[in-house]
Order: sequence, then structure tokens, then C-alpha cells
Amino acid sequence: MNYPWQQVNPKDFFTLRQVVPLSDQDVRILTTIYQPLIGNAAFTLYMNLKESIRNGSGWTEARPLSELMTLLDIGIPELYQARIRLEGLGLLSVYKSKKDSDQFLFEIKPPLSAERFFNDHLMRLILFEKVGERMFNEIKQQFSNEKPEAEKYEEITKSFLDVYYFDIQKHNQLSVVEFDDQELPSSKHSPVQMMSEQSDFDWTFFVEGLNHHFINKKSLTKEIRELIISIYEIYGVNELDMQKYVLESTDIETSNIDQEKLPQIVQRDFHKKQARKVQIQDKVTGSIQEEQSAKSGRKTQLKQKGFNNQEIEIILHAQEVKPIEYLKSIKNQKGGFVSSNETWVIKELVEQSSLSTSVINILINYVLIGKNAPVLEKSLALKVANDWAQNDINSPEDALQKVKQLYAESRSDRQSKQRSGSTRSNSQKYIRKETLPDWASEENVGEEIDAKKQEEFRQRLERIRNRSKGGDS
Repeated sequence: MNYPWQQVNPKDFFTLRQVVPLSDQDVRILTTIYQPLIGNAAFTLYMNLKESIRNGSGWTEARPLSELMTLLDIGIPELYQARIRLEGLGLLSVYKSKKDSDQFLFEIKPPLSAERFFNDHLMRLILFEKVGERMFNEIKQQFSNEKPEAEKYEEITKSFLDVYYFDIQKHNQLSVVEFDDQELPSSKHSPVQMMSEQSDFDWTFFVEGLNHHFINKKSLTKEIRELIISIYEIYGVNELDMQKYVLESTDIETSNIDQEKLPQIVQRDFHKKQARKVQIQDKVTGSIQEEQSAKSGRKTQLKQKGFNNQEIEIILHAQEVKPIEYLKSIKNQKGGFVSSNETWVIKELVEQSSLSTSVINILINYVLIGKNAPVLEKSLALKVANDWAQNDINSPEDALQKVKQLYAESRSDRQSKQRSGSTRSNSQKYIRKETLPDWASEENVGEEIDAKKQEEFRQRLERIRNRSKGGDS
């Protein structure tokens, strides 16, 4: 199964950029309002990125993602989840280099002001569902300031011309100064605006079903439409039920929809009928839980097949890593390096053989670790791959079982040779040598002929010795 974070590599580099500095109020809003929505890991990631920019330039040098993983003590799935939570709420923008695939740019964005947050229907609703009514009201109250009534005051502010003197004659003598318009950072749509563009809500059916004599069409403003989309996406209210809720929240005298009353009616009805809370989760959370569940089930399955813990870890690791990364990992452990020839061998195995990448990884393990070969030789690798393909080795556990079988046969062959060698001469010293099955043998036909010549030479030498003994007698 493919997971979205599989394209993330700890060796990738990222550069930080901060266009707008964060104020103390921004940090307070992040801590109080945003943290319940994004979770502790995403909040810690954001604050870590913020603190990394200290030089006042708004930039940092590129550094590897592995540093973030070490500082936050999290893995790739959790880092990816924290990152996209920040992206989804407009706190982080991520850019990938067009030239270097392992280079990224992270741009930190300030949060919405408290006023804008609580005026955003989507943000307000998801916070309400996340923390509950009591805590929602407490948080909102922390950022609510009673505004003075403007009608009780009379403005006496001085105008520009009241304060500054503008000499028109002197101005005419000055040369015209041209100012270049600086490109400001483009402001992206808010989450609710993006949701409105992507939603499949059937507006035609919804509007046609409304009582047009009772509801003023002009009351379906942009704000009301965004509110309806937010309710539709969060509570799953269909178009037919939405008509009922809208009618119920419409003022009889003005025929206008009350945007404060509408979400209250929906929330009250939803919680009364369902007796449960809306679960606000990002898509990666489900994927992580699914992966953990699948991994746990996979371990149980492998244990039932008789594999021990070490073998299970080998199998699971073989499933998660690409062959070239697997090869690099083993070479690094052995203090070596991957040659261009080995890269081509991996490419040929992946493209030409019918073996899965996890089986190819076990093959690499067998050759470099099991056979203690310094390099992944093409001839041996292709012989093993052909044999495994012809014997329907389709999974890493099948491949590992095949390797164990080969080792058992190899030990049996050594023991047989050791017994036969001891009967020939006790003076001969047995030399331990790792024997390979026929398909993995590096011996060629010419070497077999040389062995026959050596046997003939030994027999001739034996006959000469026998004749020599007969002459002496």
C-alpha cells in the first residue's frame, strides 16, 4: 500500500522563509486557538521553525529534514502529518525546487487574527466541534473586547492638509520621481473559500427547493453561501435538509437568513439526534492508524508462519525501502559505496525481472550479507533472480524461506564433505568453504574440465607410486 509520506526522505533539504514577522499576539492566538486544531506535534513544529529564524533576514540556510525529526523525536509519518496540518490551516506553504528534487522551501505564515478567525464560518465551526461549546465560548471570550459605541462620539481628527503644508510652486521645480511597484506576497484564499470552490454541493437543487416567497434571494450572500458549504462539509447535511434549516433560520419579517441562528440550529439538531461529536481528523491520521494496524497484523501473520522477531524485522524493512536505498544502507554498514555497475544491476532487476522490490531487497541481503560479497555482481544476482522467478518467489517471506533452505543445504554439503575427507586421510586438514547450490555457483564449464584433468593426474600419480613399490619388493 502506498502512503503519502513515502515520497518524503530524511535526506531532503529545506530552506525557511518568513515574509511577515510574528507578533506576541500571533503566538497567543496560535497557542490558544490553533493548538487544539493542529495538535501538539504540529504546534511544536511551527514554533521550532519560527525560532530557527533569528537573524532578521527572514531566511535560513538549507538543512536536512533529519534534523527536524531528531529535534521533535518523531518519524516521517508524524512529521508529514504535522506539516500538512499547518498547510491545511494556512500556517505553512511548501514549495519544491524545479531543479533539485530534494530541495524544498518552507514559508511560515502568521495565523488569522482572532476577529477574522471567529468571523470565518469554517474555522469557527471546526473549533466548536473540537473543543465543545463551553471551551469555545471561553476561548472566544478571551479575545472579545467590548467596543465603544461610535455614535456617542464626535470625530475631531485633523486631516492631512490641516497638519502639513504643501508648497505647489516648489513641487513644480522638482523632477518627477518614479516608484517601482514592489510585488507583495500573494494572499491565498481562506480554507472556506477553497472548500467552496471544490465542494460538490448542488446549489441548483438547493435554490429551486426554497420557498422563494418566504426567502429573499438577495439574502443568499457570499457569506451565507460559505456558511452553508461549511455546514454541508462538517455535518454532512444534504441539500434537502439544508433547505429546512435555512427556512427555520430565516427572519419572517425581513425574509433574510440569520447567519448566527443557522449554525446554532444545525448544531443543536445534530448533537440531539446523533448524541456524538463530529470527529475532525486530517487524512494522514487515518493512514497512520491504518499502517500501524496493517503492520501489527502483518507481524502476527509472519509469527504464525514461524519467523522469529529478527526475521520479521528484515521482512518488514524489505517491504518499506526501495532497492537502491536498501543497497546503499547495507554498503554504508559495511563501510563501502555503491558503484555505477551495481546501480545498473538494480535497475535491470527491477525492470527486467518479475520479482517485487521487497523480494529484490532480500536478494541483495543474501548476496551482500549472507555470502559476504563485497559487491552485487551481475552474474550471481541474475542467476538468483532467475531461479527465484522460476520457483514463484512472490513475497519477501518466501524469499527469506528460500535463503534459509539454501543455508541448510549448504551446511549439509559441508558436513558430507567433511566426513568423506576424514576417511581419506587424517593428515589432511579440512578447510571450511561456503558452498553454493548449482544455480549460484560461479564455476564455469572450463573449470569443470580443469577439475577432471586434476583427477586424471592424481590417478596417474597413484599408479606410478604403486609400480614403484612393486619394483622395490
